[in-house]
Amino acid sequence: MITPSAVESAPPHACAACGGPLDSLGRCDKCGAVFGEAYRCPLCLALSDVERSPTLYWRCRTCGGPRIPPSAGPSSERETTLLKSARAEQMRAGAYRAGSVFALASGLLSVFVTTVVLMATSPAPFAKVAAALACAVPLLLSFLAFRRAARHQQKLEQALEQAWLSAAARVAQGAGAELSAASLAKTLRIDEARAELLLAELSVQDFVLPRGEAVPKVRVTELADPDELSASAAEHESRDAAAGNSKT
Repeated sequence: MITPSAVESAPPHACAACGGPLDSLGRCDKCGAVFGEAYRCPLCLALSDVERSPTLYWRCRTCGGPRIPPSAGPSSERETTLLKSARAEQMRAGAYRAGSVFALASGLLSVFVTTVVLMATSPAPFAKVAAALACAVPLLLSFLAFRRAARHQQKLEQALEQAWLSAAARVAQGAGAELSAASLAKTLRIDEARAELLLAELSVQDFVLPRGEAVPKVRVTELADPDELSASAAEHESRDAAAGNSKT
């Protein structure tokens, strides 16, 4: 399947808004307007620039969904899928969070009204218990909604982290040589410390091999004690000899 960002048309040579020059990706250096397909949001499909977000690193200025800043190459299908998954988890977490706040406010208001009514009247003990249980229901729903929001927030962070790892792998593969943290940070518009963490994670997951060399595989004999290996070999030989004698 071809994503909207997989096929990019050449941006115009000048900004249609102010007439300023555009960079290679189609962003005006003067007014900040964007025209290149590299800036098309994979979530809302609008030509929109990105802005920093305290929770999403970068987000679309139009829909507010998670975005990875445009780079020289088109985004992969895996990045788009992960960003869509992160957006879905973001919407679910926001919905449950709003429901939790609404239920909490309703529960606190119920507690206040019930307390005033019980102080002004003298209902039967059964009515008091029923009123207390009725006040506890929205508070319990608020707690459950808060837990669900936290769970979806965790899934959002996981999908977002995988999307950034996929973007870093794409940039590293396009570089054709050993990619430095400074170069990755400049391409993805992140700080150098985060770029180093992404490169380390890529190395751990074998997405990128440093210096184009294969990672040497450690054999089991390199991790075992030679004395233990000798004792094990002697034990196996004695078992084989005993098995041979029993057959004869």
